[in-house]
Formats: sequence, structure tokens, C-alpha cells
Amino acid sequence: MKDDTPKLSQQQTLAFTRSLMQETLSLQADGYKCTTEALLDVLLMMAATGETLALICDELEQVPEAEAFRLWLRQQLTPDRLDELEGELNEALQAALPSQVRVRLSDVAHDIACDLHDQPYYGKAAQEEALFVRAKAKAGTTRFYRVATAYLILEGRRFTLALRFVRPEDTPRTVLEHLLGHLSPLHVAIGLLLLDKGFASIEVFEYLSAADQSAIIACPIRGNDGGTRALCKGRKSYRTEHTFRNREKAFTAEVVVCRRFTTARRTGRLERRAVWLLYVVIHCRLAPKQVARRYRRRFGVETSYRLAGQARAWTTSANPIYRFLLLGLGYVLVNGWLCLRWLVAQVPRRGGRLLDQTLLRLGRFRRFIVRAVEAKYGCRTEVHAHAPPLHESWIY
Repeated sequence: MKDDTPKLSQQQTLAFTRSLMQETLSLQADGYKCTTEALLDVLLMMAATGETLALICDELEQVPEAEAFRLWLRQQLTPDRLDELEGELNEALQAALPSQVRVRLSDVAHDIACDLHDQPYYGKAAQEEALFVRAKAKAGTTRFYRVATAYLILEGRRFTLALRFVRPEDTPRTVLEHLLGHLSPLHVAIGLLLLDKGFASIEVFEYLSAADQSAIIACPIRGNDGGTRALCKGRKSYRTEHTFRNREKAFTAEVVVCRRFTTARRTGRLERRAVWLLYVVIHCRLAPKQVARRYRRRFGVETSYRLAGQARAWTTSANPIYRFLLLGLGYVLVNGWLCLRWLVAQVPRRGGRLLDQTLLRLGRFRRFIVRAVEAKYGCRTEVHAHAPPLHESWIY
């Protein structure tokens, strides 16, 4: 029997991911060897391997030196183009969604998770130049590049729908507004927003209440005896009201206080103990246990960060716009991988098709890109010594 099912080759994988960037990003190069296609291929190779621009250019034989690419990138990745680059990366993220997913986004209301992800910054530049934000000390620094993402889980598959590079002057409300604004081209029917602790602010509570948007927001536990810590009492989960205050205003919100137990009882490794979880709920009438169970669904976003980290190029550049490009490219590659896996890994069966998760893993997708780029430009297979060794016999 003839096998006429479609096949995905390494060259097709490279062409697909490159097309996502060509159709959305305005990056260009017009040199003799440093062309736009070569620039995009090198960026894809960097993301697939997690290496630097200099190392990739040194490994590929038929590409210019790294400084030629740096010249083109330096001319185009300037601070005044940050908003434009952010819009283009969001277009690339959404262009990588399978058509079946895009259609279903507006049919049924979906839970959308919004989260903040920090990358440590160890440079010495001023905040106005480096565009870092300050946060609680972690990984030896209080300076971070922060990215906010809007995220969807659909039938066990995780898609990043929108991306926002957080500026130093941004507030939680402006970050959320920009994320939801980037979702507007998709016409997403948002049923419930699941927001990270970083969005727990009076401005966000007011914004969601005025917009009649249902939301569950993780609330940090603060204070010694007062504040939100005073709510952590009793032996049962319950719903109450709490007044949040800052220097300018106050807001009374509904708070769900959940008393949960650790999994130590199941593993038997530690003594079983109770912990408290606090959630601010806006236009949401779920019972306390249902609120905690619904919010747990957003933890798949951590998986998306781990996957994007596997497709993130390395750099020591001080240019924050270039760093944001490499961060965003990781999310675009993950969405592109999910799209290709959606298309080629379907298994026929009664009652709807399944996906063979092992057919196209992210590692294989990345290796397809690496091999296609190496086949196209050639890779170094030997190095020439500067001089014969003095004390060791030659290796044959």
C-alpha cells in the first residue's frame, strides 16, 4: 500500500518558521552576503541552539562575520522602535496559531492567563537606557527585564497569544490593558481572566470592575498581624470582603480565602500542614474550592516559559531592544512548533483525532532547524592549528 500521507522535512520546518518572521518582522539586511534571509536564518539558528551570534557565524561557513549582522541589527533595533517591534512580535505569535484554533477563539468563552516573567539583568547602565525594572532580589540582582504574556490552554495545548515588554514607567493596569489590546485582532471571547500576583493592585481591580470582566487574581499575603494576613484564620475556606488601601485611594473587593493542605500526605516525605491561598475575585461567584481549582489551570504557563527558555538565544548585548527580540523569538518558535505538531501529529480515531505527542517534540523541531541551516550554509568540520604541538604526538 502506497504511503501518501504528508511528510514534514527539515527544509520545510525552516521555511515555515522563517516565513513567520518575514511576514511580520520588518528586519532587513541588504548586503552582498548579509541578506534578510541570511539574517533571519542566523537568528533562528541562535534560538534553536541557545548560542550567541558570534558562535553561530563562526560555525557556518557561507555567512558573513557576526559584526556584519550586528551592524544591521544595531541600525534597526533602536529604542524608538520598541512599540513597533512589540506589535510585530505579537503578529508573529498570532500568525503561528493553527486556523482551527483561531476559529474556536471566538466561538466559546476561554480562560486567559496573564503572567509576568523576569530575566535577570546584571549590567551597569542607567534604568532609562537599559529599560529594566526593579523587583525583589533574586538570582543575585534586583534588576530584571520583565515580559508579560497572555496565554491560553486549549485541549491540553498551550498557546501564547500576546506579549508585552514591561517598561520602567508601566503600571500593572497599563500592562494588562496592552495585553488585552494585543488580543483584539483575534476576537477572543474571554470568559475569565486568571492573573498573577503582580497584577494585584487597586488600579487593576477598578479597571476590571468598570469593564465588567470576570477575573481571579492571586493576592499576596502581607502583614504580621494585620493586612491580608489577618484573613488567614479559621479551619475552613470562606469568602469575605477586604479593603485595600494605598496612599491615594481605597478599594473594597471580594476575597476568597482558601485553606489547602500540602501534598506531603500523598508523598509521605514531610509532615502534612495547612497553607493559605488568597484570591481577589471580580464578577465571579464560584465557591472557594472552585476558585482555587480554576486558578490552578493557569500553572501551565510555567511550562510555556520552560519551553520558550529552550528556544532562547544567548547574548551579552546591552541593547534592551535586541534582548526583547530574542525573548520574543523564543515564544514565536514555540507557537510555530505547536502549529506544526497540530498539523502533522494527528492520529485518526473514532470520536475525533488525537495528537501523537512524541512525533514532533520541541527538541526534534529545534534540530530540524539546525540541520536545515547547516545544510544550506555549510558548517565547519575541521579547524587548522596555528602550529604543530610541541610535546604531544599528532592525532591521526
